[in-house]
Amino acid sequence: MTDFSVANFRDYQEYVRSFTIIEDFRYLPGHKTVTTLAKLGYREHRTFYEEDEFHNAKKQVEQLLNPTVSAIVEYSLYFKGTDQALRALAEREHLNIQQEISTIIFLEISGKSGFAKSGYIDFESSLRNFRFKGPNAVDWRAVFEERKLLRPQQTDIVYYDWRTRRIYTNDNDNYTVVAHAEYGLMFTHKGDHKNIPVTTKKNPFSANVTRYQIKSDLYGFIILYDHHVRKKT
Repeated sequence: MTDFSVANFRDYQEYVRSFTIIEDFRYLPGHKTVTTLAKLGYREHRTFYEEDEFHNAKKQVEQLLNPTVSAIVEYSLYFKGTDQALRALAEREHLNIQQEISTIIFLEISGKSGFAKSGYIDFESSLRNFRFKGPNAVDWRAVFEERKLLRPQQTDIVYYDWRTRRIYTNDNDNYTVVAHAEYGLMFTHKGDHKNIPVTTKKNPFSANVTRYQIKSDLYGFIILYDHHVRKKT
């Protein structure tokens, strides 16, 4: 169990002093004796940490209260296969977590009915949703281990069911879905407000994205749209 109380102390000396009272210094022979009493639990009913234990506990609390990118598990570490699509995603995971790039995955999968289901998946958002056990989360560890296939879902930023001819669009915290009158489907990145087109037709927004079509033994073909996120100044 994490001991959050250690976050209240600037250093180990302050932590040790928190176990003592003024009378200790009046009636006891020295600081060492005072500390020994604190260690033996005569002052408060809480665990007394040795110095190394204190620093380890404080570091654990700080990581929980102020999570950093370096503390995040990357599921691509579990990729040991040869599939080119998964390899491409593995190469992009860290950059997406750091929000240096934002990758949209286009994927089409044939269903049991013979009709396809296709979708545009926000890679970073999907990774984060799994990390925090959100609704309809993709098990990215299982995907990279090739135990499960990545599949489009109605909760993705765009999903199309070819059997019912129904299309679902979902804005999320990274993107707004846009139907442009001339250039078709686009995604506007909420961080830098750049439009990300999916068409191969030359257009004023083409420079905002790099498109990669990748042949995959598992998925047939997938298309990756990489947008280099412009940082605010």
